[in-house]
Amino acid sequence: MVKQIFIIHPSAIVCLGVNEIVRKQFRCAINCYDSLTSFLIEIPKAENAVVLVAEDFFNDNGLQKFKQSKSTIVIPIVRNIDSGKSSFETWVSLYQTPQEICGALDRAFVKLNLPREVSEDLSVREIEVLKLVALGHSNKEIADKLFISTHTVISHRKNITEKLGIKSISGLTVYAIINDYIDTTNLNVSDLI
Repeated sequence: MVKQIFIIHPSAIVCLGVNEIVRKQFRCAINCYDSLTSFLIEIPKAENAVVLVAEDFFNDNGLQKFKQSKSTIVIPIVRNIDSGKSSFETWVSLYQTPQEICGALDRAFVKLNLPREVSEDLSVREIEVLKLVALGHSNKEIADKLFISTHTVISHRKNITEKLGIKSISGLTVYAIINDYIDTTNLNVSDLI
């Protein structure tokens, strides 16, 4: 049974941010939409799904069929915590921590009888390899620095890309920076060129 999360918000930054938080914590299909209309056109029937929707779209008639479904839970994304507390039973806010947002999704999946499948974490060695890849080192350079074979480096890189679902070096670099594996404050740009 495939779990699905739909994120419907007019802000691309909000969609990408929530997507990143969710992708790190859950194994499920994630789809983002910038309007309720585009969601309703493409998704005739969402099952085993949590729909995170901008507060402005929450009371739209098009969402009513999803709110009443037993296999879908609709959760508003509110602008501030106070409006969530006063208006909705379950909600997420842009001011909540990633753990709080994932907690709300966990509770929703429990209501749907869909246990959480956590994404695999990187091992300590994979993080070391990721850091060096992000800093622009070749497989040979990484092998020399970590005192392992080039073949082992390639295996670690393969595992990293499978676990994260990121194939490009630029994507891995962004991931490493976002997750504070690389301290950008002491980074000398000329070393990367």
